[in-house]
Amino acid sequence: MVATPVVSPDSVKDYYESLKPFWHPVMPAAELNDVPVAHADLLDTPLAITRLNGELVALSDVCRHFQAQLSLGAVRRVEGHGECLMCPYHGWTYTNDGRCVDIPQMMPGRTIPESARVDSYRVQEMYGLIWVCLADEPARDIPHLPNLGAPGFLPGPLRTYAPWVSSAPRVIMAALDDTHGAWVHNGLVGDRSHPEPPDHRVSRNGWDLVVDFTMWQPNNATIADDEARETLREVAITTTVGIPNTIHFTIRALDSDERVTLIWQAVCPAQYNRTLIFWGSARNYDLDQPAWDPEFEKLQDTLREQDRCVVESQKPWLLPPFWTKVELPMRPADLPLIEYQRWLQELGIVTDI
Repeated sequence: MVATPVVSPDSVKDYYESLKPFWHPVMPAAELNDVPVAHADLLDTPLAITRLNGELVALSDVCRHFQAQLSLGAVRRVEGHGECLMCPYHGWTYTNDGRCVDIPQMMPGRTIPESARVDSYRVQEMYGLIWVCLADEPARDIPHLPNLGAPGFLPGPLRTYAPWVSSAPRVIMAALDDTHGAWVHNGLVGDRSHPEPPDHRVSRNGWDLVVDFTMWQPNNATIADDEARETLREVAITTTVGIPNTIHFTIRALDSDERVTLIWQAVCPAQYNRTLIFWGSARNYDLDQPAWDPEFEKLQDTLREQDRCVVESQKPWLLPPFWTKVELPMRPADLPLIEYQRWLQELGIVTDI
């Protein structure tokens, strides 16, 4: 029997370093409508997110003075600098690039030390989320989520789930794994009478892993009537994984060339074993109905809760390299997972030894 490796501090450090060059979603942008400053965690790095002088800002959430949390502070104006972020402990105040420009306790005639500064990070807003990159130069742009803004599609609400006790790649793999649906989601998006693996076509397109396949699903997973669920329909699915942290589904019913549902998910590796999940949807049908569909949302909540219970049970949290043989993926059923993990291994993200 192959022993399960223990996550070492060095493995966690390597994992964080390998993910630093990528953009990661850390919070919904709407949260800044309710508070002037918000706290977020990314790769075990605490962040203070705010808007200063109309610009989105991400600073280290640790004051240079006595390590107080800047996100507990306030936005104040400093002459010559406009809006700045003030620490709640002693009033040290920082500009959007992390420089301290005011120390209320400093004696006259002294100048603010050059070392009185905090780290600032690249930050953008997209898809209703705030994205942060901890590296000086991002390895890639924020992943593209196909057709979300396309004409004729009605976007659904942005949803945020409580953190999962798992690593971010494990969460993405749970969504990418289409053969578990017959077991974990039987009667919803899978059927145990059809456990056979799809004929996956897997390819790389730039920084995206693209998987095309067809599969049988219950005809209408939102209908409570058991007889209706026994009727299956064949759907064509294109899954796009934006390496390393987004996944997008284009789902088309083969009995209709026009009815298309888009579902997407983006994950934030707050810590190596704590992952935030953001997801949304869009559709090109029922455009005269409210974007919030209670039955559809209830279904998605159920699917994610079913996945969470299983994913949080997986150990180790980080993905072990193939050569360890800790896990035993099988072709053709696990081809998308094999290719995703292979790509992560090339980037040094798959590490646990």
